[in-house]
Amino acid sequence: MKQAFLLIISMNLFFVVFAQNNPKTGNFIQTGEGISVKIANTLNLWRKDEVIELDWSSLMQRNAQIMSASFVVVNPLTSGQCPYQVINDEAGKPAKLLVQTTLAPGTTIFLYIKKGTPGIFKTKTFGRYVPERKDDFAWENDKIAFRMYGPALQATGEVSSGIDVWVKRTPGMIIDKWYKLDNYHTDHGEGLDCYKVGPTLGAGGIAPFAKGKLYYSKNWATYKVIFTGTLRTVFELTYQPWTFNGIEISETKRITLNAGSQLNLVEVTYDAKGLDTIPVAAGIVKRNPKGVIVMNEKAGFISYWEPASGENGTTGVGIVIPGNMGMAEVENHLVAFTKAINKKPLKYFQGACWDREAEINNEDEWTNYLREFSLKVQTPLIINL
Repeated sequence: MKQAFLLIISMNLFFVVFAQNNPKTGNFIQTGEGISVKIANTLNLWRKDEVIELDWSSLMQRNAQIMSASFVVVNPLTSGQCPYQVINDEAGKPAKLLVQTTLAPGTTIFLYIKKGTPGIFKTKTFGRYVPERKDDFAWENDKIAFRMYGPALQATGEVSSGIDVWVKRTPGMIIDKWYKLDNYHTDHGEGLDCYKVGPTLGAGGIAPFAKGKLYYSKNWATYKVIFTGTLRTVFELTYQPWTFNGIEISETKRITLNAGSQLNLVEVTYDAKGLDTIPVAAGIVKRNPKGVIVMNEKAGFISYWEPASGENGTTGVGIVIPGNMGMAEVENHLVAFTKAINKKPLKYFQGACWDREAEINNEDEWTNYLREFSLKVQTPLIINL
C-alpha cells in the first residue's frame, strides 16, 4: 500500500502523522459522496477552534473529482459548514487544506468533504507591510494583533527587535482601520496599542545569549508575506548580521498565526559562522510594579500578567517552549533558555491576551490557557482508523 502524508496542525503545532493510503481503512475514507476525515482528541480538554491541516495531494488521491470542484467541509454532528482555506505552493498549485473545527474533551469527530457551494467565511487573519508607518509589519487574528519594527524606524534611531502587542475586543480585522485613523494609542471601542516595547524583546522576542548577556538584533531588514487569509497568516522577516559574542550572526524569523489562537508559532533560523549551536533566550520584558509571574519549566511556559494599565485594562503575555533548558530573570526580562541548531529552525510560541476582550479575564485564566496550550502542543490531535 502507498503511504499518504497527512499533516495536522494543532494550536499552531506542526506534527506529522503517516497514514495507510487505503480507501477502506485509511484516515481519508472515500465514500460514494465524498471524503471523511477522522480526528481524535485524547486530552480531557476542549480544543476550541482548532486549525487542522490536510495534505492536498492525499485528498486528491481519495477523490480528485470533489477536490477539483467547488466543495464544502461539513461536521455531520452539527450539519454546519466548517471554515476552510486552501494554501497554494510557490507554483500557485493547491498544497494544503486548512479547516477550523472544535473537539470536546476525549472525543473523536468526522469531517466530511463533499461537493457544494461554500459559505462566505469571515476573514480571521491578516498581515501586511506598513510603509506609511515607517516600515512596520503588522499582523492579527480574531483575538489579538501584533507588529514588529522595520528599517525606516531604525533610521530615525529607534532600534528594537521586540514584538509589540495591539489588544482588541472585536473579531474583525482592525490593522488597516487603525493605521488609517492614526490614533491607535486611544481606545475608540475596539481596543488599542498600550503595550510598550522599546529596546527590549517585548512580548516574546528572542536573542542569542552568552555570559549573562542578551545579544539583540536590530530592526528587521526585509520581509516576505508567504500567505494571508481566512484561517492563517504566514510571513518571514530577515535581519542584517550583527555580532554575537565576537561572532557574526544573522537571523530569519517565520511567524505563523492561526485563527482562534492567542499565540504565534515563531520559527527562528540563525546563521552563525563556526558554530554548531547557538544558545538563545526567548523573553518577555518586565514592568514596574512587577505584575503576576509564573515560570513553569516542566510544563514549558512563562505567564506574565502585567500590572494594570489604568483605564486600559490589563495585558497578559506568554511564551510556550516545551523542552526548554531552564528559565530565569535576565536584563529585566523573564526568559526561557534553549539552543538553536545553526541554519535550522527553532520553534516556540509567544502571544498575549487582554482582560477587556472578555474571554481571558485574569491571571489564573491566562496561566491556565498557557498550561493547556503547552499540553496540546505536546499531545497533538491524532488520526485513528
